[in-house]
Order: sequence, then C-alpha cells, then structure tokens
Amino acid sequence: MTRMITLIDPVVKDYLLYNSRWRSPVSKAILLGIMVVVSVLACFGLYATNNPFSVWLWVPYAAAGSILGYFLLAFLDRERRVRFFHFLTITSVVFITAPAAAFFNDRSPFPRVTVGFVEEGLKILPVLLLAIYIPNLIRTRKDGIVYGALAGMGFNVIEIGAYIADLIHKSPVLDVMVQQSTRFGLWGLGTHIIWSAFIGMGIGFAAESTQRRWHKWKRFVLFYLLIAVMHSAYDLGLLIVGMMLIASAVAFLRGIPVDLSSTSQMYSPIWEGMRYGAYIYNIVLIIILVVQIRRSFRLENRLQAAELSTEELTVVPEEELKKVMSERLFFKRKYQNFPKALGSKMVLYQNLLAMQKHTATQFGLRIDEVEPVSRLRNAIRSLRTNH
Repeated sequence: MTRMITLIDPVVKDYLLYNSRWRSPVSKAILLGIMVVVSVLACFGLYATNNPFSVWLWVPYAAAGSILGYFLLAFLDRERRVRFFHFLTITSVVFITAPAAAFFNDRSPFPRVTVGFVEEGLKILPVLLLAIYIPNLIRTRKDGIVYGALAGMGFNVIEIGAYIADLIHKSPVLDVMVQQSTRFGLWGLGTHIIWSAFIGMGIGFAAESTQRRWHKWKRFVLFYLLIAVMHSAYDLGLLIVGMMLIASAVAFLRGIPVDLSSTSQMYSPIWEGMRYGAYIYNIVLIIILVVQIRRSFRLENRLQAAELSTEELTVVPEEELKKVMSERLFFKRKYQNFPKALGSKMVLYQNLLAMQKHTATQFGLRIDEVEPVSRLRNAIRSLRTNH
C-alpha cells in the first residue's frame, strides 16, 4: 500500500497522512493483522466453495452495470476527491471482505437472520479502517456516505458475479442475466449501496465530532445495527412488500395481470418490482441521505468561505474568493485564467487547506503550526508562480 500511495500527488499525500496512524509501526502491524485474518477467511469463503474464475468472469459485466452509479458518487466527492481511495475501497470489498462474508454466511445456522450483521459489518470494514488510519480522508458526513456507498458498490459487483456464476448452469444464460440485472437497481445504485451509505454516514458523523470513545462513535454503531436488522428482515421476506407494490402499479398502468413466473422477462411487472421495489423498502433511508448530503454540501461551502477569507492574496486572490463565496450547492468553482488541469488542482488545494484549518481549529491546534497548512499554502503559491 505504501508504494501505491506514492502515486498520489505528494501535496495531497502529506495532507492525508498528517496525524495518521499509518505512520505508526504498531498501527501498521495491527492493520496488517486484520488484513491477513480477513483474507484467510475470504479464502475459506467464496474461494473454497466456488470456482473463483467463473465468478471473476462476470465481475466486469457487473462493474460495467455500475459505472453510472460510480460517476454519481465521484461527482458528490469531487471537492476533495482522491480516486485512488475510491478504487481501493471498491476492490478491497470485491476481493477480500465480501468473500469473507461468504465464509460466515455459509456456516451460520440461521443465515437469513445473521446475513445483515455479517455482510454490513464486513462491507463497511474498509471504510472504518480508512477513517481510523487516514482521518483526513473522511472529514464530513458526505465523505462517509460516499465511501460507504463505494463499499456497497463493491459488494454488489461481486455478489452479482457470484449469483450469475452459480445460476448460469441451472437456467438459460439470458434468463439469468435479465433476472440478476435487477440487482443494479437505478444506474447501479441498489440496496447494498443504500445500506452501506447509511452506515458510512455514521462514520462521517464521527469524523465531524470532537467527542471521544462511545460518544464519538455511537451513531455509527446505531446505524450499523439498524441497517443490519433491515437487511436481515429484507432477506427474510420483507423485500416482497416493495416488489409487489411496484409490480402491481406497473401492471395496473399497463392493464395486464401480475405474473409471478415472469422474473426472467425484461420489463415485466415482476421484473420492474424486483428492480425498483428496494427503493420503496428503503425510502426513509434515501430521504435522510439526500437531506444530509445537501446539509453537508452547505456546511462545506460555508466552511470554505470562512477559512479561505482569512488567507493572504497570494493564496486566495480577491477574484477567486468571490467565486468561493458564491459557490452553489453541488457545483464546483472554476478558475478560467488557468488551464483546466491547473485550475482544478488549485481548487483542490484550496479546499484541502480550508478543511485542514477547520479541523485544526476544532481540536484547538495552532493553525500555523499544522504542517499541511503551510505545505498547501506554498503549493498554491508555487502553482501561481509557475503558471
């Protein structure tokens, strides 16, 4: 991982690794131990009970079906986005934690009861480790939502691949692909993404908090327990509620009956119910996520305006500060007097600077003594000088 992190912009890397447990040999050893244990469980899980090559054969298909969903998540994260950690989150779930979940699911005496606790816990594990080891990566509830959703996307990708690989020998190929494609949901944003995003929001709240121990992490724990119960209840049969509501509505509008045997017929009422019924089941979670994303964007805009307004003109000139002050929700400011790539890097550095100053103030640190603050200021000045 250390070698791969060197691929990141060195200024961004210094920001991310500031005050990070990744720098501690003991913490590295603990992380390595966790990775080894989970990897061994993965080998005894999916890899021991299935032909992994037959699963990986369908993973690109599942990944392609999730591309639009990924672009949406990347859009939400674009203010301080580091794509390396997007792909690290997705691949760690695909190759390690999802197969480890299969180990526990296969050995549980009541798999439909325990499935939510197992899968939700192992899905969110990479995000939790990122929040602990690289705290500057996840600083707001929106960050937690995005990384939680990325973990859910990784789980969805490998699960679709595993289901297709298993069922393709029992039913016609096209029927299996049509049926399992309903798991993509809307643009690749299905149930796993919604559930993990909600738990990730709990990690985001913990990142925003200056409290310690239980008071810091209690919302994360409560959100995990809530989603675990909802997930298990969904697998125990509650999924039928949303599915039948959608199927009945579609059948009524088309003037045709609901045929429960038409799951492999694309765009049949049941097919539509399988695809979109999850949104009925999770509608309250979806509303909460949308509201919190809007609040987080608004918070970050105010934070950037407040922190950057105190900077020298060599760091944030008056013209750029006006754009910071007038930046709208879900929009990212652009500096037209720079080439596109350089302007984007300038905005990124300024946003990181604002977040680092805000975090330092939260924890009672002297801003000028926080190393990434001076490094980011100098990097911004250097971009202007070399332009």
